[in-house]
Amino acid sequence: MKPFAVILALVPPVLQTCVAVILLLRHLFRRFPVFTAYTLFAVCAELCKLSFILLHQQNTLKYFYLYWSLEAIYAVLGFAAIHEVFHYVFENFSALRWFKLLLPSVAVIMLGLSALIAALHRGMDLGPLEEGIFTLQISVRCLQLGIFFLIFWLARFFDLDYRQYAFGIAAGFGIAAAGILLGTLVRTGLGLKFIIFFQYIPAVSYCVAVAVWLASFVRPEPDDPFRDFRHLFTPELFLQQLQRYKQEVKGIFKP
Repeated sequence: MKPFAVILALVPPVLQTCVAVILLLRHLFRRFPVFTAYTLFAVCAELCKLSFILLHQQNTLKYFYLYWSLEAIYAVLGFAAIHEVFHYVFENFSALRWFKLLLPSVAVIMLGLSALIAALHRGMDLGPLEEGIFTLQISVRCLQLGIFFLIFWLARFFDLDYRQYAFGIAAGFGIAAAGILLGTLVRTGLGLKFIIFFQYIPAVSYCVAVAVWLASFVRPEPDDPFRDFRHLFTPELFLQQLQRYKQEVKGIFKP
């Protein structure tokens, strides 16, 4: 195993152990139980993969099943964690009728986009099992990216404070999802000749994501800004906010 690969394999569990300690010491697991479970699982999973590689070989059938079994659990917990963040951040806005339709709408759009990618971006050097795995990978990462962009668009719309821990969690998942999606598209589109990009792009992006999580949690969190936003439930003030946002968008595209 190459030294750079060993470093990439060691960085996430080391940093995520620090994140887990902070979550436990500050009792943040009560606010983010799914993200805490994801973090603890990630530490164990990365150490398990590294131990298997050092004791056996990476290019074995056993490692293939181990890797993708762990990735499936990663995907489920990761999606649940960013979904948890969404509901935590926007809990006060659930009374708005239009708001309840946002998440399902984004999910349908991103699943449609992933289906379009899968149809137009046919895999190279892939068997039926691998093609199915990569198709599911693309779908999950598109969903995560969709929720990530929705969270930050809504935060911008409602003038929420990005320094909250929840936004750090969402940013980390967005970075990781983008890197994994890019690596997957390179692998399926360019084949085994560019396998090194599939190996390193997701790994590097995940290291960056974990660093973002740690950087978010090591600093004190500002006061909770969400308690003061119940006034946005009135249709009049919502329309004012929408009009302000439209004016900002028009200003961006004006020459």
